[in-house]
Amino acid sequence: METLIQQKGNKRMRYSIAFLTLITISGISYYYYLSRYIDGIIPPFGKSTPFICETFEAEKGIEFHQPTGTHIVIPANALVDENGNKVTGKVTMKFREFQNAREIFLSGIPMQLKEDRSNYFSSAGMMELRVFKEDKPLQIAKDKKVEVELASAIQPTDDYKLYQFKNDVEWDNGTTFETKKNTRRDEALAALPDRPAAPTNPQIDTSKFIFELISDYSKMPQLKTWKNIKWRFIRSEDQLEPQEALRISWDKISIEPLENEENTFTLKFSVKMMGPKSEIVSRTYSMVASPELTGKKLELAIRNYNDKLEEYKIEFAKIEEEENRIMLESGLVNVFQIAELGIFNIDCLKTDNILATVDFNFDFENEISPKLNRVMLYLVLHKERSVVKFNAFDWDHIPVAKSDCSLLAVLPNGKVAYVSKENFEKTISKFNKLVSGMVINFKTERKEYSEVADLFKTPSDASRLN
Repeated sequence: METLIQQKGNKRMRYSIAFLTLITISGISYYYYLSRYIDGIIPPFGKSTPFICETFEAEKGIEFHQPTGTHIVIPANALVDENGNKVTGKVTMKFREFQNAREIFLSGIPMQLKEDRSNYFSSAGMMELRVFKEDKPLQIAKDKKVEVELASAIQPTDDYKLYQFKNDVEWDNGTTFETKKNTRRDEALAALPDRPAAPTNPQIDTSKFIFELISDYSKMPQLKTWKNIKWRFIRSEDQLEPQEALRISWDKISIEPLENEENTFTLKFSVKMMGPKSEIVSRTYSMVASPELTGKKLELAIRNYNDKLEEYKIEFAKIEEEENRIMLESGLVNVFQIAELGIFNIDCLKTDNILATVDFNFDFENEISPKLNRVMLYLVLHKERSVVKFNAFDWDHIPVAKSDCSLLAVLPNGKVAYVSKENFEKTISKFNKLVSGMVINFKTERKEYSEVADLFKTPSDASRLN
């Protein structure tokens, strides 16, 4: 009897041990499930950045140009199927590029090397290129290469490399590339159309400040109407003296007749130049002036001007629109060849830009459990054109970098907890010095998924070199 009771007790113990072991294994597995990072491209809102699609004949190839200045050449007969067989007929190219932190964030493409989140990539331009035939992916033939000129957001230094996102899982160790001027943009600007000849040169009143507009007529052909015309300065509301203003190399000059003042015109000048922090700075100046014309010469010039004015406005608007389009292109391109289709990035691995590794706490943690809900936090580094993501198990050791940063935590209820650049800086600046291990508490703004794309939108040409 006692032996039977002992056997039953041992059996219960074995069952208990097995049950506890199963619970322990399940717990460890669940912890691994919650804490692990999923490899590859994971868009924060499920839907990634759309592609630009172009259909072409594989045996002819394609030359493809983007408004950013990016230029791609797929040569003729350069594509093969998964078995290495040459592909002919219609194929579809899919392309997208990422030139700022916003575009990189929405793509879901990781910006760190392997699992190391203490370092991150600083991008000078990233792209993805695929080709399909009837929805089946194609590759580049072994004896062919695709030529790429990728628009550059900055002037890359020597520590930048060309990285490929191998198998859409992880970045390789990088290789070399070349940076050069975007000559296509400069040639397109020089090729803008010309304008009619100017009126006769008038008499000059030497008692006033007299000047002549001298310009590169290939870039401002509308000024040919006023070629060799002497102007008399009348007034300006700008503080800059006209003598100083006319020493500036202006990009654009417009001339418009002034209402209620006979033979008087408003001259407007504008220029875009590089600022002290490599930002694009706009400068303007305007004045009221009169062409030194008299009598029949003046009547002839004004009549000729009025006859051509409407036609001129239409033509000039077309030229200005085309000029603005061309000027959106980057002044620099990074040049390389690829033997495989996929994702490529001009990057520098930042290892010495970290101020401290700190513990981030957020106000929404009182409402939901970030760990159980697998809330992903995105650290957006705007100047570095980079994004690093952290699951909640890593929020206690997040590297803070020397860069303009914002934070986005994707919550499970269709909301985003957002910390703007201004609020991030305001919170960080409360501390005299950042020390590794310190705790920083953030207050967040709640945003809809649909609002996030516009939170840190930048002008398409804001970060490109001219």
